[in-house]
Amino acid sequence: MSRVFFFFPHWSRTAALGTLLLLPAAQAKPNVIVSFQPLFDVVTRVAEPHAAVERAAPLGASPHDFDPTVRDIARIRSADLAIMAGLGADDWLERYVKASGSPAKVLKLGNVMTFTRIREGSATDPHWWLDARLMAQAARTVGTHLAALDPQHAAAYRANAEREAVRLTALDAELRRTLVPVRGGKLVTFHNAFGYFARAYGLTVSATITPLAGIEPSAQRMAQTVQTIRTAGVRAVFAEPQLPQGPARAVAAEAGVPLFVLDPEGSVQTPNYADMMRRNRDTLLQALK
Repeated sequence: MSRVFFFFPHWSRTAALGTLLLLPAAQAKPNVIVSFQPLFDVVTRVAEPHAAVERAAPLGASPHDFDPTVRDIARIRSADLAIMAGLGADDWLERYVKASGSPAKVLKLGNVMTFTRIREGSATDPHWWLDARLMAQAARTVGTHLAALDPQHAAAYRANAEREAVRLTALDAELRRTLVPVRGGKLVTFHNAFGYFARAYGLTVSATITPLAGIEPSAQRMAQTVQTIRTAGVRAVFAEPQLPQGPARAVAAEAGVPLFVLDPEGSVQTPNYADMMRRNRDTLLQALK
């Protein structure tokens, strides 16, 4: 087999190397880590295609008690920006950002947005994202922070954020209109997840079975909840797919009312935020009409 050899003069090799060194390196996309699904869905729409977005907690996991794996921590360490709901919903993400040595900036949306917070005793309800108007505000806030992180694509982030905010504002109007038939309806939920949803769409949370996610309700509290259902005329009890349903099932059975499921955090069936909100709307129409 014949072989062909090519020889380049020394000056040609040097010139070629110089040309390569002058070529601009491809700029890496900013890495964004988002605590859980509803925020991940909206942040992705604002950030892509110019930033890479990952979700920290798996789809269907509760952000209240998620425990990251070693692999999760490695992803957190590589982030440039960590986005959280804030107000205590997902504090673990900030802890792991700091523990991993990540230089990521932390954006706690609920802490920087402007709205009236709901309190139950000494606790603040952190589930603001269940009001679609507040999620629209969150989209704009994310756009502003991404623009500061990656100024080269600032205009694109702001345009994406405005488009997403308009979409979410339309969703809010749709929910207000279609929930009119059950306006004033009374709910008993597993924990204090639906205060913002109820306030936005004309419902009342008469009681919660447990004050906070992760706390087993006492027999006394469950008995008090049953009494509230009977005296207030509550027509249904609502469990959550991410948390144990046994206590809600027991309360509903004792009170003689049906049990339904409302999803505050997204699932395999409804990974899209708007679909999750519409499914909750449909469940409420079925339960309260």
